[in-house]
Amino acid sequence: MIEQEITIQLSDDPFDTKTVKVKVPKGTKLISTETYAADVMDLYNLSDEDADKLRKSEENTNYITQGEIVYLKKEIQNIDGEEIEVNIEALIEISKKNTAVCNLLKEPPEIVIQLEVGMMVDIKVKDYKQGTMYASISDALDEVKRNEIYNAIGNKTVGFTGLVKELIHGGYWVEVGGVTCFMPGSLGGLNKLHNFEKLVGKELIVMPITYSNEKQTIVVSHREYLRTMIPTAVENLREEFKEQITGIVTGATKFGIFAEFNESLTGLIPKNELDDSTLISFDNRTIKPGDEITFWTKEIISDRKIILSQLGPKIDLWDGIDEKYKPMMIVEGTVTKVTKYGAFVELEKGISGLIHKTKLKDAELTKGDTINVKIGSVNVSDRKITMNLA
Repeated sequence: MIEQEITIQLSDDPFDTKTVKVKVPKGTKLISTETYAADVMDLYNLSDEDADKLRKSEENTNYITQGEIVYLKKEIQNIDGEEIEVNIEALIEISKKNTAVCNLLKEPPEIVIQLEVGMMVDIKVKDYKQGTMYASISDALDEVKRNEIYNAIGNKTVGFTGLVKELIHGGYWVEVGGVTCFMPGSLGGLNKLHNFEKLVGKELIVMPITYSNEKQTIVVSHREYLRTMIPTAVENLREEFKEQITGIVTGATKFGIFAEFNESLTGLIPKNELDDSTLISFDNRTIKPGDEITFWTKEIISDRKIILSQLGPKIDLWDGIDEKYKPMMIVEGTVTKVTKYGAFVELEKGISGLIHKTKLKDAELTKGDTINVKIGSVNVSDRKITMNLA
């Protein structure tokens, strides 16, 4: 026999307990009502080996486990002049021999309001005193989320929504799913930031890149996410050639002005593509990083080489030509060139077609002739129109 502290339940309320010292067989664990104490002792009688394992597990705190809510203790509280029943404690069954108490007054209200008897929850065992485990639901959620973020370090396909909470020396504190992470100031965008305060309070998609032993936290980057979005942003840009864009000046050289736009793209406005007012600011060197600037897309050479212009959108002369010139339509055109392949005929400025030599018959055409032609086929993507003599 050994002396052991046991918790005696005094009523149907699982929280209505007291701790007493009794002599019990070695390895016995007891949590019961006073009336049934002797009977329950046999049910919980463990071998010395099992009892030792149980003792070690109970002494090991700060670990994550899962349990079922078997009881919620409620209390009437006056909130804004209204009496409301609220959950203040939860009894969570981890196993048949282990239960934990969670003080819900220390848990976020948005978590407490969702709790129900029978619900399975993750908990973090924080302490073990006098036969009772004390746990936290929110701490478990934070640690699970922290592990999720940590395990995604280096994975460029996984991003998390983060709220920029505070500007500190060297960067920002960013809250990601309740976990505080550090984002260096240089990783807040694709280009150097000139107004660090503007990110505070904003939600950003960030990617975990490393762990800082100095700050004891996960380091995240918004820049890495933006880089993964460049191909998609470029494809979208190809469909928006005629739309005016507002961007932010990131720098200027003797060749022109660099601007950041659509979150993840950077382009160059060559000096000869600047409008009059911007050109004056450019020549006077009064334009500076952070200034807003408007422009159109002129040319996409590659994902990272985009030419912009303030002189208006690039107009595709072939846009809608297949609607304007339809097969069998007879129109007037001007011969611009006669080759061994046939005669090229201009229908309007920038739009020409070919009369193949086999369709010319015995006609003798020279450059500058005005003739009537019958439209054969129109291929806008290939910039080709076939035609016959009318």
